Amino acid sequence: MEFVKFKALVANKIKEIRLKKKITQEGAAGLKIGVRTYQRIESGETSPNIESIFVIARNLGVHPKEIFDVSLEEKTKTQSNKEK
Repeated sequence: MEFVKFKALVANKIKEIRLKKKITQEGAAGLKIGVRTYQRIESGETSPNIESIFVIARNLGVHPKEIFDVSLEEKTKTQSNKEK
């Protein structure tokens, strides 16, 4: 998997958790991360550093590993057809 795709999956996971918990972007960003910076992370425009991941996870009420709980496997069309 390429990094760009992984970054997008992580960004989507952050947004998914935030929406599921009905937390605003301001709430997810908290006091340590600017709202605009958080928006860039959630949109996949920028990569969060380890401290940002920790802060976002804490503000979302999840363990940081949940943010990285994304599927790293990419199935090709041929692989999918073989499994049927």
